Amino acid sequence: MKKTPDAKNDAHRKAMPPLLVSVKMPLETADEAVSLDTENALKRAVAKIIALDRDCTAHAYDLGETFVELKSLVPEKSFGKFLKTFSHYSVRNAWNYCSVYERLQDHRDQLIASAVAPTVMFEIAKGDKDQIDGLVARIATGERLKGKDVKAALGGSTKLESDVSPLDVGGLAGLRKVAELKADTDIAEFELRVKRILHHVTEALAQKALGKRVVKSKLADDIEILSRHAHDLFKVIAAPIGPHSWNPKGNWEVGRVQDGTSWGQVQRLLRQLGGAEGWPAATELTDWLAQEVTPALRFVVHGEPMTCAPVAADSAVTSEDGLMEPTDPVRLQQNTDDHSEFTMDPETQARAA
Repeated sequence: MKKTPDAKNDAHRKAMPPLLVSVKMPLETADEAVSLDTENALKRAVAKIIALDRDCTAHAYDLGETFVELKSLVPEKSFGKFLKTFSHYSVRNAWNYCSVYERLQDHRDQLIASAVAPTVMFEIAKGDKDQIDGLVARIATGERLKGKDVKAALGGSTKLESDVSPLDVGGLAGLRKVAELKADTDIAEFELRVKRILHHVTEALAQKALGKRVVKSKLADDIEILSRHAHDLFKVIAAPIGPHSWNPKGNWEVGRVQDGTSWGQVQRLLRQLGGAEGWPAATELTDWLAQEVTPALRFVVHGEPMTCAPVAADSAVTSEDGLMEPTDPVRLQQNTDDHSEFTMDPETQARAA
């Protein structure tokens, strides 16, 4: 006997996994009809998304296994720097994936079958064995847990976290949080200033393209202060700090990012842009702005590789803040850096006062 359309639909539904049978086309009105082809297309799309989600869950385990192997081969202090050479993963990302592989191995099949997001697994892995077992049991019943649900189950309170100032959170974890917040603010301020410097330099070069000369004094008025502030921000964001170059009893001083690197070039140029007296002569100014300054600024703002090789800083300056070697008393006396007080020991400061 020939099957009716309803009988065909029933047979089709029985052949589908239970999760897909329950999927319904969202309708605008109750009177809308959905064809069998449309319903089947919907279910195929849902099935594909579920399969891709499961692949993501399985991929988290594969990544975790690889990161576990990697951390056994690379010194811990060099691990983050090594990751940056070939991937976008941070050390925290890597440790999270390691925790999934190491702590959730017994629940691998269930978590993959439930297509649990890696970010949720990161939170689950923070629990003890009983907590992990309980959370996975909830997932097995069909509950779709989010990260905040897991945090609450593990005893965390998102309200408490939001009410406590990062400046009142102790331990190295609290210090790292404070450093992260400061870095976010400093980088945003740095970016704003470099964008403005690039804008003014680009405008000056546009005038040159129209046959007009670049007015050095006007450009200096536009970018000197911006460059000094950007340079100050860069020092606290990225420059190393270490013992004073000639005064072992003095406060530590800010140094330079390694010469011959792109960011080292950025640091050197920002310092140079902060004082027009250190710019090239008028006959060479345009070429310097176009061939050296602009590529460095675009490297910062747009992430474009520099079109000229980074060069070492001026050999006449031996430290980031312009301090000269002490063997030349005249040059030492001429040092008028704004931050010179930070390089003196207390006794020297008292005598200077």
